[in-house]
Amino acid sequence: MNDVKSQLTEINWDYASIERLDPQAVKTTLIPFNLGKAIKDKDPANNIELMPGDVVTIFGVDDIPVPLEKRTQFVRLGGEVKVPGIYQVSPGETLPQLVQRAGGLSRDAYLYGTVFSRESTRVQQQENLNQAIRRMEAQVQAQAATTVQNVYDKDSISNSQAQAAGQRMMLERLRNLKASGRIALEMDADRPELPALTLQDGDSITVPSKPSFVAVFGAVLAENSFIHRSNGTVADYIDKAGPTREADLEAAMLIRGDGTVLSNRAQRSWVGFGNMSFMNTRLQPGDSIFIPEVVDRRSAYTQFIQGAKDWTAILYQFGIGAAALKTLK
Repeated sequence: MNDVKSQLTEINWDYASIERLDPQAVKTTLIPFNLGKAIKDKDPANNIELMPGDVVTIFGVDDIPVPLEKRTQFVRLGGEVKVPGIYQVSPGETLPQLVQRAGGLSRDAYLYGTVFSRESTRVQQQENLNQAIRRMEAQVQAQAATTVQNVYDKDSISNSQAQAAGQRMMLERLRNLKASGRIALEMDADRPELPALTLQDGDSITVPSKPSFVAVFGAVLAENSFIHRSNGTVADYIDKAGPTREADLEAAMLIRGDGTVLSNRAQRSWVGFGNMSFMNTRLQPGDSIFIPEVVDRRSAYTQFIQGAKDWTAILYQFGIGAAALKTLK
């Protein structure tokens, strides 16, 4: 949908112009007019008679931005809805209204796992990611220069070269990451309800069917998907996967099916212990648990992660999810 629209520019019907050369004053004058009234309504005030040498310029909505209410807006709605497809939305139309117009949800719809993506959000997330990569590249270069100046024996040279190779590999993995543009809808898992989010041109909505599994990956013996149990907690699934000796359980994360992220470290700081603690959190179908490894040396990558304060912030800022995290391991 976006590829097709990028090749077709919508006309700005409210504004066009005529450049006319005044032979006596030997200068060009600009005559603006309303293109829609001239062509559609044949309005004499705007349907101006052209003269020899006139240059008529018709603009697109991207050349001179127009209000959203005057733009033709299309969104993609797919998955478990009665009538999936590409819909033209009216100004101010919301997500629940669109789903209702599409006939509502199918019986297999998993509303909590709805994926809502927005192009403007994707562009901003990608820019955030690119800036982070540029900062990391600068850190790697600065560290490499410092290391070279302070290395005096062959073993240290070998270690520094190996570390630099690992840093370059991590940079390459980061460059391959692409922001998704997903916006977390933050619904109640027990009573999911679509927020009254106003739709924009290029939005994409996918309502999945209800999954039956919970994924655990990272520093575990068995990276796998396990059958979802209604009373299963984070601790239960980590035990099933078997954390490795290098597992950093304090930095574990729960990636919810609705796109939100819960960090063990963050929750311990804000919520505290007890039944509401991270390890006792009850999981929903489609959730994923990520367990990073303990990092015991300050590589440039480690500095980058620590500078971001928390893995949760990275996921929110860049719009990457469980699949993207696997490529960073």
